[in-house]
Amino acid sequence: MSTVSSFFTKPQLSLLLFIMLSYAQTGCQERRDVTSHSIFSMDFGDAEPLTALDRVNRMENVTIVLDPIDRTNAVLRVDVNEGDHYGGSLHVDLKKHLGTEPIHLYFRYRIWIHSSWSTSTGGKLPGFNGTYSRAGWGGRPSDGHNGWSARGMFGGVDASGRIPVGSYIYHADMVEDGQEYGNSEWWDVSLERERWYTIEQEIQLEAVDDDGGRADGWIRAWVDGELVFDRHGLHVRDTEDLRIESVWLNVYHGGKTPAPTSMYLLIDDLWIGLSKPSPTSERESTSVQRY
Repeated sequence: MSTVSSFFTKPQLSLLLFIMLSYAQTGCQERRDVTSHSIFSMDFGDAEPLTALDRVNRMENVTIVLDPIDRTNAVLRVDVNEGDHYGGSLHVDLKKHLGTEPIHLYFRYRIWIHSSWSTSTGGKLPGFNGTYSRAGWGGRPSDGHNGWSARGMFGGVDASGRIPVGSYIYHADMVEDGQEYGNSEWWDVSLERERWYTIEQEIQLEAVDDDGGRADGWIRAWVDGELVFDRHGLHVRDTEDLRIESVWLNVYHGGKTPAPTSMYLLIDDLWIGLSKPSPTSERESTSVQRY
């Protein structure tokens, strides 16, 4: 019976083994790179799905219900009651799931806003958190060292019945500028009520050197796959100690104005990763630093 050694010399066998091992190692590394994009996902279909989240505040305002479009699908309902500000405040803490706090992150979720959503003022939606319970929200201005945030936001219902959305950013120059509250930066889109949308957001925090943050960070947003916001020159930190602490599933009416009526929205299919995935698992063309 012929053996492999019958067809190859020892040098050829050594070369063959080297190629096979190199291919195996490369293949494993590629698979790790693709799967390592995913940090956390949740479809709210488990019996007690909220236990998978790391911090859930205002539990009385969040419930699991059936999707009004697909009655086989469970989703998260967030209520804002008349005369109140709070819907939900839920966090996915990145250090727990990733082992570190990154400076680059992507997440997506689906949102459905009920017809009861009727307000002439705005409020907060899910986004990125780096407040560390010190500053960067609630009139606690950022100074580049104490905290920051870049939540989503909604505006008042317009004349056509649509709801503008955007990013609400507590940035590093607030104290120097005498600014108490964050910047409202609107996306190039507005949402209809009682329709599902997929919202994606991705952020890159700026590099930090001896002079502080370089103001070279950026944040992007997509709605149903269309780029609707591309903000460069982001400056939220002047120290490496400030990173991305959590994805903040925040629903809040205001500002200072409470909800004029009881209203609710639905959230589903939360997915968090180190970068925006693509069908071919290719990296984004923009240079990123993740840690």
